[in-house]
Amino acid sequence: MIQKALPSYSPNSSRRTTAVLLTIKLVLAAFAFVAISTHAYAGSATITNVEQLSGWKACTACAGGGEQAIYWKKTGQTSPSLDGKSTQYFVGGSTPFSHGLWWRWMSGDGAASRFTLKMSYYIKNPAASQGLEFAANQATGGKWYKFSTQCSFASKIWRVWDSANHRWTNTSIACTRPPAYSWTNVVFEYARQDGRAKFLSITINGKKYYVNKSFGPELKKFDPSIGIHFQLNGNQYQHDYSVWADKFSLSYY
Repeated sequence: MIQKALPSYSPNSSRRTTAVLLTIKLVLAAFAFVAISTHAYAGSATITNVEQLSGWKACTACAGGGEQAIYWKKTGQTSPSLDGKSTQYFVGGSTPFSHGLWWRWMSGDGAASRFTLKMSYYIKNPAASQGLEFAANQATGGKWYKFSTQCSFASKIWRVWDSANHRWTNTSIACTRPPAYSWTNVVFEYARQDGRAKFLSITINGKKYYVNKSFGPELKKFDPSIGIHFQLNGNQYQHDYSVWADKFSLSYY
């Protein structure tokens, strides 16, 4: 009867086996880390030069107020500009308190929950403006989270939108008219948290102010999406004026 030879034992072979097993475990752990990291950041994005993109829509009837503004925008403006190309937004007409609102669909992401909106803007005659509005918004799960933020030059205060009750709410942050012929840099941080639209902070020319207000969403059966809007508000005399926007970006994750 032929017997199968047993493998001989060697301390060196045992060490090699242990080293191989350890290497395999490290490789598997590395793959697991990559998989987790990729999943965690798969939905993050930053979209830059938004003011130069096509696909914008606009209206005055949807902007509230007198709803009879003359409004338009022109891309590719070389002056004034910070990076060689800005977009000029115009509002005017004869009906008092008529506004121009421009909006754009940005993504079909219904899972993101943090949003940062950035813009630099320039006004030659700020006295003609009643105020400016900046906003991101998200539709998800049959709810519409609107992060509308208004610099009301008339009331000299920043206001944020209460979607559940359809009204503006004052913050404690002062909003002053910007100097003419100069750039103002603004950054807005928002979060969809605990089923509410949370306004985190407003940064103006590098100075950060915390808002920390949150509101329930509006009930809307929209497809999952992320959008933005920018609005110029007309005053009681409906004076014509333009705002140039540059380095407009949206980040979300």
